Order: sequence, then C-alpha cells, then structure tokens
Amino acid sequence: MQAPPRTRDSASAGAGGVGDGDGTARQGPPPAQPPWQVRQGPPPVQPTRPLREHYYYEEEQRPLHVRPPSSSTSALASCLMAAAFLALAVGGAGAALFILFRPRPPDIAVAAVRLPVFAAGNGTVAFTFEQTAAVRNPNRAPLAHFDSSLRVAYAGGELGSVYIPAGLIDGGRTKDMSASFAVPAFAAATPAPLPQEMAASAQQQQQPAATAVMEVDSLLVVKGRVTVLRVLTHRVEAAKVCRVGVSPVDGKVLGFRC
Repeated sequence: MQAPPRTRDSASAGAGGVGDGDGTARQGPPPAQPPWQVRQGPPPVQPTRPLREHYYYEEEQRPLHVRPPSSSTSALASCLMAAAFLALAVGGAGAALFILFRPRPPDIAVAAVRLPVFAAGNGTVAFTFEQTAAVRNPNRAPLAHFDSSLRVAYAGGELGSVYIPAGLIDGGRTKDMSASFAVPAFAAATPAPLPQEMAASAQQQQQPAATAVMEVDSLLVVKGRVTVLRVLTHRVEAAKVCRVGVSPVDGKVLGFRC
C-alpha cells in the first residue's frame, strides 16, 4: 500500500515546527538577525544608587562637618538663666517684704523721774534714782526685749547703772518700764546752808533767793528682737537720754527734758 502524497501545507508545517497531537503547530525559536541589523554602540546606562553628598574644602579635600549645638551646653545655659531669674525674684520679694514689714525700733517716752531717798553733807550727795518710761512696740510682731539698762551720770562720769529684766511687748502695745537703784555718795557742788538768822530775815523780807540746781543725766537703752513673717529675726535698739535737774538741798526733782 503506498503512502499518501505530501502536500505543500504539510511540508511547511514540518519545516516550521513540530505539530501537537491536536494538529496545532508549535512555534520554534526566533530566527537570528543578520549581522547588518545588529545595533552598534554602548550599552544603555542603568540607574544606580544616589551617592551621599559631601562638602569638601577645595584645598584640603576634607569633608565639612556641620556640628549641631551641644545638648549639655544648652542645658547649662538654661539652668543658669533659670537660677538668675529665681534669684532676682527671691531678692525682689524679700526687698518688698522688708519694706512692708521692716522692723522698727521701739518708742520710748519718759514719764517720771524721782529721788525717793536723798542725803547731802560735807560736799557729797547720795540718793536713790528711780525712773519710769513707757515703751511702745510699733511693729506688728511681738518685741522680745533683753539686755536693757538704765544709767546715770554726773559731770561726764557714770554714777551707776542697773539692768532691766527681759520681757515681751506685743505688736502695737505699750508697756511701762520702771527701774531704780542706789547711787553711792559722790562729790557735788552743793551750796552752803544759810544760818537760821539769815534765813529768817530772808523770809521776812520775801526776797527771792537764787535756787541752786544739780543736773544729772540718765540714759535708758532698750534692746530686743523682732521676728518678721515668723522666719526672719531682726535686732532693734532704742535709747533715750534725759537731763534731770535736782535740788542739792533736799533732792527734789525740779524738772527734766529728754
């Protein structure tokens, strides 16, 4: 039995590709391009990763690094500024409080001076000096007074002194202070007593006789402490000097001025 004759379609199918079982033709590799159709030239440039930018000095070729501000330096500057502001605030507040509540020394007013005991003879004088004064506390806080004293002097020399017991004066209140002490005998310029006949004749004639005066000085010193805002303690001190005129005959106080 002879095979069927080959047709042109079957020949082209055999030359172009191998057929599948279902009769379809399988495509082969593409034909190579002729040498005159090959593209000449450099290969296409592929994109690369961007390079990191650097700043260079032209003469040294070194990278120029820009330093950020140091955190420790900025923190120190902030602390210093805060400390300065706090110090100024505290100082201003303290000055305002001191001006508003500044402690003031007490006010002293001498009320009376007496010599309850007096003796004179042979050109000497001895007496007991007693003085009463009103001490006022002008502050709002209480005044704790201590180390206060009363001194008496004659002709520039001190005759005696006494310390006043410590105490407390409430704010805005007044307290009476009284002190007395015995002054030993001292030489004083005393007038000689008149004879009885001359004294009687002077009384009859009613002639005013010149009255002799012996002057003594008294110094009252009040010291104490005042607490401001229950925290700050300030020391205050006040003094009052008085000149007292005394009769050298009987020790009568003729007057005093302070």
